[in-house]
Amino acid sequence: MASSDLGTAGPYELLLQLAKGGMAEVFIARRARAADGGDAGGAAGSGGADLGREPLVAVKRIRADLRYESSYASMLFDEAGIASRVASPHFVPVLDYGIDEAGAPYIVMELVVGVTLKLLTRAPEVLGVGDAIELIAQAAEGLHAAHEARDSSGELLQVIHRDISPSNVLIGVDGRASICDLGLAYALRRTTRTKTGAVKGKLSYFSPEQANARPLDRRSDVFSLGVVAWEVLAGRRLFSGSSMISILHAVLGREVPPLSSEREGVGHALAAAVARALERDRDARWPTAAELAQALRAAAAAEGHAASRDAIAARVAEVLPPPLKPLAPCYGQGGPRVTEEIIAALLSTRAA
Repeated sequence: MASSDLGTAGPYELLLQLAKGGMAEVFIARRARAADGGDAGGAAGSGGADLGREPLVAVKRIRADLRYESSYASMLFDEAGIASRVASPHFVPVLDYGIDEAGAPYIVMELVVGVTLKLLTRAPEVLGVGDAIELIAQAAEGLHAAHEARDSSGELLQVIHRDISPSNVLIGVDGRASICDLGLAYALRRTTRTKTGAVKGKLSYFSPEQANARPLDRRSDVFSLGVVAWEVLAGRRLFSGSSMISILHAVLGREVPPLSSEREGVGHALAAAVARALERDRDARWPTAAELAQALRAAAAAEGHAASRDAIAARVAEVLPPPLKPLAPCYGQGGPRVTEEIIAALLSTRAA
């Protein structure tokens, strides 16, 4: 089978770079195979006979110029440790982590063949009300699973995501929504801490207590997901401004128009469910993301808004980035499976 020249991260062969950010880069990868056909990690194999058993994965690796900054490694491994404790079909799982031969820390995640909710709802396109509500409800379930994560002794980790936005909700070609990226999350056992005065997350999705730099709990994430829900249904931004200060002022005091006045077909029940998530007094909000999910689905059912997973999947397939298109036909829960044809397609995409 052909191989990539991007190198490896531990026992994983890097096939195609998907993204590069301020701290890390993300690759499509597969578990590397030794010359005798077995896993590079030592598992026995027989040539290509077991192709398709191992899924393709996403590898997130600290950028080469930052690999010797210990704080970045700690952040990445904290993210891996927290995420490995979250169990939900609506949360992208971390499968493995380590340090590669060059000293770069990496984590391995399930590869979601899909797009962000931000891309899926880019103007002028809007999702149907039922489809939008179902995706937000699924995201809320994934968020609740993170909030309920516990350590090996059963103690609640007190996870707070702190960066819920349309960019951190992934929608797969199977029509399923998943929360991702715990890079900025707070947790009781986290070794790295945010410096006093440091701004973490996207200002337009801050909760009021986050904007005021006050102590947070899970209800902060409920507010942020409420902002996402409002925007997906309304088809426009809720809290915007020309500067950090103006955005924070909007979060703290701008009137939130009822969704029933923003979107035709949205009734009182649905508007009220989202409005409660957006209460600036956190004691008045939904106490948990799970209750938000239940309320959204109940309101959608009462107002006759049905969701179509097939319609969502078709929409995702339309806007899927070219490098991911070859993976769509073999995608399922756990990630797309490795085949000769898929590897050749990925390497061809990279060469082009």
